[in-house]
Amino acid sequence: MPSTSAKRTKVIIVGGGISGIKAALELQKHGLDYIILEAKDRLGGRLNTVQGINTKYDLGASWYHETLNNPLFDEEVNLSVEGEEPKWFYDDAPIKVINENGVLPPFLKLESIAQEILKFIEIENYKDLEKDQSLYDTVVKYMKLKKHLLSTDQILQVSQYIRSLELWHGIDSKSLSSKFSSVDNEGRNALALHYDTLLKRHTEKLDFDKVILESPIKSLVKTERGKKVEAITEANDCIKGDYAIVAIPQSILQIPEEAKGHIKFEPDLPPNIKASLKVVHYGALGKVIFEFSHCYWPTDSERILALSRPPEGLLHAIENDLDAPFTSNEIPKTWDYPTLILNYATSFKKNSLVMITQSPLTEYLERNPDKAWEFFKPVVKVIAQKASDAEIDLPINQIVSQWTLDPYQRGSYSACFPGDDPLVPIIALEQGFGNIRFAGEHTILEGAGCVHGAWNSGIREAQYIIDQTIK
Repeated sequence: MPSTSAKRTKVIIVGGGISGIKAALELQKHGLDYIILEAKDRLGGRLNTVQGINTKYDLGASWYHETLNNPLFDEEVNLSVEGEEPKWFYDDAPIKVINENGVLPPFLKLESIAQEILKFIEIENYKDLEKDQSLYDTVVKYMKLKKHLLSTDQILQVSQYIRSLELWHGIDSKSLSSKFSSVDNEGRNALALHYDTLLKRHTEKLDFDKVILESPIKSLVKTERGKKVEAITEANDCIKGDYAIVAIPQSILQIPEEAKGHIKFEPDLPPNIKASLKVVHYGALGKVIFEFSHCYWPTDSERILALSRPPEGLLHAIENDLDAPFTSNEIPKTWDYPTLILNYATSFKKNSLVMITQSPLTEYLERNPDKAWEFFKPVVKVIAQKASDAEIDLPINQIVSQWTLDPYQRGSYSACFPGDDPLVPIIALEQGFGNIRFAGEHTILEGAGCVHGAWNSGIREAQYIIDQTIK
């Protein structure tokens, strides 16, 4: 039973990520009381900067995306002071592409072919708006249609190059919706240096008497005929308010009742919201960071894309219009999945390599961090252009993200499987459940999946309450 003494506030904010924090700050500006309930022992959610030996790293969100139309980035720019350390870095120089055999030459024209494939995907999807299939299957269809215009090397390598989209969505291309695979950025992407600076700028404005950490809630209950809301924590504490902003990851809204972190809504969520959560999934973008005592690899590129090995029989299947194989081992092997590598030796003069991974590789490495170096050593060997393992120095430190192991996170951000429609949950969650509101990257169209999208959703929900309260 809930404790007899309940805390009272105007707005209960469930979740202390950037959307919940921004909502609190907007409410605070207008004199509206709030309490933030955060399940973890820290604020920030996917904003999580850690200190290594060589430098700091963002284990979650890393970029200011779409800086042509990103008000959060604009705010950071306007707050910059001449002479201070830069807060971002445009790491968008041409990417180096490698496979298990070495650096791939530009005359393979992989980027040009990939752009045509993206246009092909768009055309295919407009033919039948109701039909969807995996990104991989659509790419195979393109290959079969255009094989007479492509060399053998182009067929084998561009089929893997296009899989770099996995590293946007956090899922493999056999699981990724073709319809929603394209990434249409509004401007450039700037690497944050680092997000702890932005997070501190926000959190230091909060009233920490109104922030309760390590306080997961088990239920949100509407009372007084829906006019009030009560949050019951796992410790059976009760917080009463007029409104609640649910700023938890989409993944937590979707977990079954028996799972740790599940929140029970009383009354139950309306049918449109429940149905909407069945047509969207969740990705698992992860990071593995290797720090070295010195740099023994080339510094001629800021980013490196390591392509996956084409499945055995792929070329034969495309040439003969057969079902194309897709590599999916129960225990992932090196070169099964593409990897994006940030070369800190080039960008920041730090002897570090940051590997970005997708599901299901992320889950494997986060469960087995002791196997990370063994897994990526062949990739580092190619990056370093070394002939033998003896020439590859061991890292002095390794950091592996833990997003899929965190019961209050369970991955990274929203992603679409074939047949999903992300607009449905966005519309339903933005509409809300009366005085129970929803914020986060999964609740907004502009900036979906991004920090600025989550930030804007916090503003939106705070403004809704302000408009309802201050008339």
